[in-house]
Amino acid sequence: MKKFIVAAIIAAPLFVLGASHADAPVQGKLEAFVVEFKDDKESLVAATDVEPNEVLEYRLTYVNKGESSISGMTVVGPVPEGTSYLGNSATADTAASLMVSIDGGRTFELEPVKRNIVKNNGEMIEQIVPPEEYTHLQWTAEDSIKASGGKQFYSYRVRVK
Repeated sequence: MKKFIVAAIIAAPLFVLGASHADAPVQGKLEAFVVEFKDDKESLVAATDVEPNEVLEYRLTYVNKGESSISGMTVVGPVPEGTSYLGNSATADTAASLMVSIDGGRTFELEPVKRNIVKNNGEMIEQIVPPEEYTHLQWTAEDSIKASGGKQFYSYRVRVK
């Protein structure tokens, strides 16, 4: 099972809307790391084998190889099967809005994700969907990615089930 999860992590698709071809000016790379804690210090080790309950950090790096700045870039990071997203762990090194999906990436919405549910007595209440149910994260960059080598970084963490 653990080797399968690592294969799924490494093979997880990267999405940049508007720049998804190999010859596109913006090229993406996904790296997966195991987060290790020792003596109250945190370190990241390349993910080769993972165990249940380990925390993984995904790092998405995008480089603009083109001659023009790119604006309005949207990046999507999947939460692979066998893992669950750790709330409030998504970061970006650029100004970007974050939205999440709970339906396999078909739709995205702002956090907290809320749903109306009907209790057994017929009463309708609003319930917050926990981050563990997120299936994808989506950032929309507010800043342009500069031409000729400009970079943007995004990251998030998941726990192996």
